[in-house]
Amino acid sequence: MAELTTSDRERIDSAVLSVVAEYHLPGLAVGVVSKNQLVYARGVGYADIESRRPQCLSLRQRIGSITKTMTGLCAMALVDEDRLSLDDRVVDRLPDLALNGPAEAMTVKHLLTHTGGIGEAPTMADYRDPWAALWADGPDSPGVPDAYPSGIDIEAPPGTKWAYANHAFALLGEIVARIEDHPIEEVLRSRIYGPLGMTNTDCLDRPNVDLAACYHRPPGQDERDSLEVLGRDAPEEEPVDGHNIRGRYQYVAPRAAGAVQSTIPDMARYAAALLRRGGGIVRPETFDSMVAPHWCPDDRLTNQGLVFHRRRRFGRGTFGHGGGVVGGWNTHLTLVPGDDLALLVHMNLFFDDFSQVEGRILQAILDAPDRTRSDLPYDRAVRAVIAAAPGVYEPAPGYLTNWRTIKGTGRVQIKAEGEGLVVQARRGPWRNSVRMLPADADDPTFFVLDTGGPEPPGMALVLDEDRCVSELRFDRMVRMLRNDRLDPWS
Repeated sequence: MAELTTSDRERIDSAVLSVVAEYHLPGLAVGVVSKNQLVYARGVGYADIESRRPQCLSLRQRIGSITKTMTGLCAMALVDEDRLSLDDRVVDRLPDLALNGPAEAMTVKHLLTHTGGIGEAPTMADYRDPWAALWADGPDSPGVPDAYPSGIDIEAPPGTKWAYANHAFALLGEIVARIEDHPIEEVLRSRIYGPLGMTNTDCLDRPNVDLAACYHRPPGQDERDSLEVLGRDAPEEEPVDGHNIRGRYQYVAPRAAGAVQSTIPDMARYAAALLRRGGGIVRPETFDSMVAPHWCPDDRLTNQGLVFHRRRRFGRGTFGHGGGVVGGWNTHLTLVPGDDLALLVHMNLFFDDFSQVEGRILQAILDAPDRTRSDLPYDRAVRAVIAAAPGVYEPAPGYLTNWRTIKGTGRVQIKAEGEGLVVQARRGPWRNSVRMLPADADDPTFFVLDTGGPEPPGMALVLDEDRCVSELRFDRMVRMLRNDRLDPWS
């Protein structure tokens, strides 16, 4: 896609305008990069609802966890220079940081792949309010050891489990900063923003730098369920336009994990560099290793590279990263190397359906059919899996793997219904029974969930030696183990 045809542009325009209207978005900025060029860029809606200020492509917004990809590239550049190794132990690189638990084996690679044993919150005592356990970031914020006065709990032997960990990237950023002998925001500027010409990108709030206003939604049932699990009450606020609540925003996150703010044109330069296998930031072969599978190497589901998440989407191999900033912004960077294109989506709203927005736009760019395959036959192999699947499944043990799962669903139950299967949870998007549809004519153990949208989530059923379903795996590298002795809703 070196250039967009008129029909391409009309199709993308239609998708962009449709999602803004359907989801009542305050504002949306979209960029498409192809052949090293920003071939599509459009802002729709409002950067500020109250003042009716239109969304502007040059207006900064926070990109959240896409920051992690930049920190990871800086770390891998140091690996290229033989100043850092993926096998370096964190305890050796950060000897003044308290690591509680089996930390001796935790390496730089574990930090890059979210497999270091670090949970959602730094200590078990912080799990009641894990977001509050992130520290307010700014020029005068404490260094990493002081930011964790109780240290960080290592909840599982490194390399044994996956859990998305902001705090792992706080540690990685500190390691990079110490090697470079400069704060991480200066390292990012010298290694990423400067070489790529990203002149409107920064890691810190600056005077006279305007950000898009941010918004969030009144708490829906899913969020109320999550707060109930955490023992907290849902806030009650009035939307400014019937749908969106003005964010009362104070940035809280480790700088290296989620502090960058940028624009569509600047992020297009970044995306173009990634499509060029690192764009000179790292060696091409080093970049290839970053987008190779390192955890859960199953192309049917999301799997983990070094920083980057890998997915098969609309029949293409993709990699990228999202960014959600509570209070709020949502962003996404999606790269489709086989088509030499990238999608950038910036939205000044934090809400749960963001993946649907990004998926609809990506589908329009690729002119791709929906992922759902409800027309596949229920042949003998599929029927055997269906007969073996009904039961109760619980998150794999420990906070490390189940905090976000509990937040979303808790235990799930698979039941036979008609000739097929349904999955149901006590809370979350599967509160009502959701059909499981065979999705691969050559694989009777792979299903998609009939949740609507262009990319319903996939679910892989794992068979034991007796051909009984013993485990569920689904898109965010979540594992659930069968335990039919449990009441599904207790």
